[in-house]
Amino acid sequence: MVEGIVKKIMNTGINKYAKAYEVPSNEVQIKVTNNPDGTVFYTMCKNFKEVENVSFLQIMDKKMDIFQYEALANPFLKKSLELYAKESNDDILNVCVFILQVNNNIGLSFYNKYKNGKNISLAKHLGELEL
Repeated sequence: MVEGIVKKIMNTGINKYAKAYEVPSNEVQIKVTNNPDGTVFYTMCKNFKEVENVSFLQIMDKKMDIFQYEALANPFLKKSLELYAKESNDDILNVCVFILQVNNNIGLSFYNKYKNGKNISLAKHLGELEL
């Protein structure tokens, strides 16, 4: 269930911004970074280059989050960043994850500063998190 919801939301955002940037969806990524206030920041990227900061509602392409999906997504993404920071022996402020489309699925690419460290499918990652 969680995988289906996350996949749908991320595909919506990627497809929305691919259309806005006039590029194929495989050239658009959602960069997620730590926000020290307990949440995460979202940045839309084109070919892994930052374009604009966005909100979760903008990614969902909705005016309201009736089902509180952001409240579910933030802890999952925050935990993902924390685990990767621990794996890479680095501070959480130095890591990020790019959410991208890969063959009609959602993939995650974790980076430590500018060094790619881990690529994983959404399904496998959620399994690692026991979600």
